[in-house]
Amino acid sequence: MRYRDLWPLIQKDILGALQADDFLGTRQGVLVEPGDVDSVINVKLAKVVGAGLDGKNGVGFLVLPIERAEDDNVSLPGGPLKLTLRIQWVENVVINQSSAGTQTPIRIYASWTEKLLKLYTPVGLTQSLAPARPVISEFTDDTNKQLRVGIVEFTAVEADFKPFNRVQRPAISVTGAAVASPSGAASYQLTGPATVTVSAPGADTIFYTTDGSHPYEGNAQATPYTQPVVIGTPCLFRARAFARYSTGSDTAAVNFFV
Repeated sequence: MRYRDLWPLIQKDILGALQADDFLGTRQGVLVEPGDVDSVINVKLAKVVGAGLDGKNGVGFLVLPIERAEDDNVSLPGGPLKLTLRIQWVENVVINQSSAGTQTPIRIYASWTEKLLKLYTPVGLTQSLAPARPVISEFTDDTNKQLRVGIVEFTAVEADFKPFNRVQRPAISVTGAAVASPSGAASYQLTGPATVTVSAPGADTIFYTTDGSHPYEGNAQATPYTQPVVIGTPCLFRARAFARYSTGSDTAAVNFFV
């Protein structure tokens, strides 16, 4: 299966888009990586409220890691996910309002970010960018009123570089000394040896098990299907098909009893 990890690319692209803007680009911006510990994040916070390209201090932003995704189209197997993108603006109020600061409140930067991203689509990485509701949430830390934080939140649908193709579920046919269950379920009563034939168009390999376990290459109890299988004792026969660059099929199964 070929796969391209879009999430960090989207995060970096958002950072680049904001830094390329004449207004927002004067401020410090950094990426928060997945797994960053508090001490690392504190260092990054100190950096972003430091001097920007204009020499002013007090305001900067963090592009947070993508940590939330939704399946926006459950009827499309293997379709792209809708991701949540978050940009966190941080303001040291005392510094920012002083002569050394920008003297521009954080809500102006957050509002400009919303307007900029609303007009931007990272082509090749996402199919769209859409403001969340609410798009901006702002609060003051009760224990440190010198710090203000504003979150700008967007959703983005992944660009579908390689949609998942699924192998067709194997078809199982049973011949020989076996009587199909009158219930219509895939169940047969053995009166002697029965022969099981498995087919799966488009599959490169088919694995089967007779102990009820999952049929795949990594299971020591699974056997590659190469020819019809003779069943002489009660068992649950399961088969699954696989192909390169595709996800495995649903599992097919037939129950044999006496």
